[in-house]
Amino acid sequence: MSEPSPRQRSDAYYKLVEFSRVSWIYALLIVGAIIFSWPFLWMATTSIKIDREMFGEKIHLWPHRPIPQVKSPYIDQRFYDDVTGKDMDEMLATLEAHLQNMDPSIWPTDVDHNIAIKQVARGCYHKLLDTMPSSFWDGPTEVLKAEATKRVDTSMVREILGQIRRHFSLGQLRARSYGRLGPIAEDQLVSGTNAAVAWQVGGTATTKLVEVTNSDEGEPYADVDYDFSTGDTLTLSQTFTTSFPIADLYQLQLYLRNDDSWHGLTMYIEKLGVRYKAIETYDLGDFTWGIGTWQERGPDDKTNKVRTWTLLEEVGRGPLYESDPHKIKVTLELQRNSALTAWWVKARRNYRFALQNIPFWRYVATSLFLVTLNLVGTLLSCSLVAYSFARLQWPGRNFCFALMLATMMVPGQVTMIPYFLIVRSLGWYNTLYPLWVGSFFAGAFNVFLLRQFLKGIPRDLEDAAKIDGCGFWRVYWHIMLPLIKPTLAAIAIFTFMGTWNEFMGPLIYLQDQRLYPLALGLYAFQVSAGGSMGMMMAGSLLMTTPVIIIFFFAQKYFIQGVTLTGMKG
Repeated sequence: MSEPSPRQRSDAYYKLVEFSRVSWIYALLIVGAIIFSWPFLWMATTSIKIDREMFGEKIHLWPHRPIPQVKSPYIDQRFYDDVTGKDMDEMLATLEAHLQNMDPSIWPTDVDHNIAIKQVARGCYHKLLDTMPSSFWDGPTEVLKAEATKRVDTSMVREILGQIRRHFSLGQLRARSYGRLGPIAEDQLVSGTNAAVAWQVGGTATTKLVEVTNSDEGEPYADVDYDFSTGDTLTLSQTFTTSFPIADLYQLQLYLRNDDSWHGLTMYIEKLGVRYKAIETYDLGDFTWGIGTWQERGPDDKTNKVRTWTLLEEVGRGPLYESDPHKIKVTLELQRNSALTAWWVKARRNYRFALQNIPFWRYVATSLFLVTLNLVGTLLSCSLVAYSFARLQWPGRNFCFALMLATMMVPGQVTMIPYFLIVRSLGWYNTLYPLWVGSFFAGAFNVFLLRQFLKGIPRDLEDAAKIDGCGFWRVYWHIMLPLIKPTLAAIAIFTFMGTWNEFMGPLIYLQDQRLYPLALGLYAFQVSAGGSMGMMMAGSLLMTTPVIIIFFFAQKYFIQGVTLTGMKG
């Protein structure tokens, strides 16, 4: 067999080197893309988390899977999933054996006993890690086990059970009036003491209301024990009499505790012969107490209030619905969700709150208005000024250009106060004028960028246009502008991102929340309402997405505008 020639070996070697070089470059690009996209990925995944997932002992990139429960109450088997420590397996076995021998009366009869013991053992182990001195953990295993079983008593077991037992509970139901037909009134339709007997149970699911009087919450309430294995819907309904005319009803407020089951609760009311339905479900996606608020469309919807209520819309009318002027029929319908529906509910939860709780689209409209005016003003003024510096001959041109570039050396913080005084003296404070008028006075950086591009355009094109009878304006409009489109696109991208993300200017010059752009509106909502982190991440992602989309589709013009600036010929 003949040996490969030196020439053949050389070609194979250089092909291998070239392949390795290209592979290395692509590997670096992929790693860099992953690194720089990590914050965006984190923001996207955080936007579909609930608050407890972001403030636990361990932070996870991906949100927890929502698990629709068939029965409630139940034991949460994920609450102590992140618990780790020394001698964990041996300690859990010891604690489970110890719990098996404890007084059976401390264990709730409405949950699985074996699951409860396993999860309480994990909870006790977690608590012992935080409370037992390190000398026990570093000492003999037998001494550690003895001390652990000694410390795990009835009070600790009850405390852990309170943390991991999930149950859907109902408390007070209140009705408030507008006060248009009389004094403002608030009726307690259901109190905590009679919550278990105030409702009529219906639906296809097996349901039982259990009164709870001795609880850590202090106020009595009713547990709603349900079993969806027999049906997918449970209803609780009752007709109530109000002290005020029902035509004056403002809102209904229900105190309830979620059971983290991700089922949907819908409010129906009947009054004055009309039936109303909530336009959105109240999703049981947490395990804390909350207040559900429902009301019809009214004056609140025209304000910038944080929208903590769910709107009721008419779905029917007729004599079959409650029509007494002082009575209202309230129906709560709990609908079972599938695993896929629960995922959809969780994925859109924070986005729905962000769009409903703040005047999101008003802020978007203001931002788009400012973006449009700033784009028009920046592109028009900068291109005109750059054309005059690059193509026209006039006395003092170089001096004015140097003076303009010198303004780039002045920090914005220096001119902030003088500019504010000018704005106030012009009567523009708390208006949008300061946020866009300045764009019609060309910025130094953009003028410099365009001037360098314009200087590279051959004089022959301009001379030919003048021979054909074009003046300065027609040369600018018909010759120069089409040739500088790549640079104008780059400037447009810079202007769009700067205006869309502008925060300091609106913070200084605006006071009326109705005039806020999106960046300041999200911040104001976080400060005034204490919005959840997930909701803020959802709003931030909605705000960031247009910038990413525009940059993605306009990157060709952006690269051309930057790389071709200053090139001759």
